[in-house]
Amino acid sequence: MNIDLCFTAQKLTPSLVYGKNVIVLDVFRTSSTIIMALYQGATKILPALNAQTARQLKKETPSSVLGGEINCLKIEGFDLGNSPLEYTPEKIKNKIVILTTTNGTTTIHQAKEAANIYIGSFLNASALVRKLETDKNDLLLACAGTQGEYSLEDVCCAGYFLHLLKNTVKPFLNDKALSALALYHSFQKNLPYYLSRSKNGRTLLSKGYWLDIEFCCAQNFLPTIPIYSDSAIIDISASK
Repeated sequence: MNIDLCFTAQKLTPSLVYGKNVIVLDVFRTSSTIIMALYQGATKILPALNAQTARQLKKETPSSVLGGEINCLKIEGFDLGNSPLEYTPEKIKNKIVILTTTNGTTTIHQAKEAANIYIGSFLNASALVRKLETDKNDLLLACAGTQGEYSLEDVCCAGYFLHLLKNTVKPFLNDKALSALALYHSFQKNLPYYLSRSKNGRTLLSKGYWLDIEFCCAQNFLPTIPIYSDSAIIDISASK
């Protein structure tokens, strides 16, 4: 298994993702929110590129829950924002969730030529690695980034996946992957503290989302394995 790493959604191209398993990483907070929503009982997630598309999907499925953010803030008129802690069974169980976010949902759509598209974070890393460890396809860790810029938390999470994978396979690591692995090893003893110092971490702190940071940094907390297929994200873990 060869493993590559992409730092932003804007770097994803059809030729880069074609034939590979892609893990989309948007730690603060889209990936974590999708994983949590499926764990809490949402039937599927429909990732929308923008608020207009999300609202149109809502018209087509009136019983669905509309969630999303622009620049960390809940979109006006939406049911929920992009905090994973908002997605409780009382609000989403047995419902479709339509989600649009600044970076994460764009990354999912950018990877559409991949063999398989999974959603990953610290929360489900071990479960996802177990799923992929016997797969012969090459792997691309696709960091969402922030509007075209490198995001510390996404690259650190990519490093955590590499840390777990080295125990089960002997992947070829390029320089980008090696730098992500080194970053995780530097931060692993206190992820919430170090990642709260990132640009996105500071933004979340300024808006009162420390609990989101703590939650999104929890390792191997959930068994959820989200996969994007036929325009929707579903959980294919054995727990479903």
